[in-house]
Amino acid sequence: MHFKPHQSTFDDKLSAIIGLVIGLVFIASGFWVSNKVAHERATLIETQGLVVDSISRRERDSKDKLIETYAPVIEFVAKNERIRFTGNYESYRSSNGNKVVVRYHPKQPETTALVVNPLEGLISVGMFGMGGLVIVSSLGKVLPIQWSSGGQADHS
Repeated sequence: MHFKPHQSTFDDKLSAIIGLVIGLVFIASGFWVSNKVAHERATLIETQGLVVDSISRRERDSKDKLIETYAPVIEFVAKNERIRFTGNYESYRSSNGNKVVVRYHPKQPETTALVVNPLEGLISVGMFGMGGLVIVSSLGKVLPIQWSSGGQADHS
């Protein structure tokens, strides 16, 4: 393993710029998602909900194939009242009795309730990681030296 001199071409520089822009978009998106989650955690009340039923609907996908999707009916308690709302439609049916985390605005729990994605913290971490990898990879294209594994020696 060794480093060897490298002359950047126009294509290298262009792809590095595009990569930097894409990486920065990933990182900015990671900050946006992180701030959105932090805002929800600060302003909404979090409680435990219970899947009490599910509803289904049939719809056509992009290939005009008929598919059935399911949405859980979730119940939780807010202000000593039982509140029910319908979650998002998915390709799978949630089992009755499943516990989920619910967030809602204290003044309007009926209309603002939402199911918390259990992986919500990983989304921003993944965006930061992808952005960082793309930026490092892009910068590697324009560095004046490149790393070589030393496979075959260049005898020119």
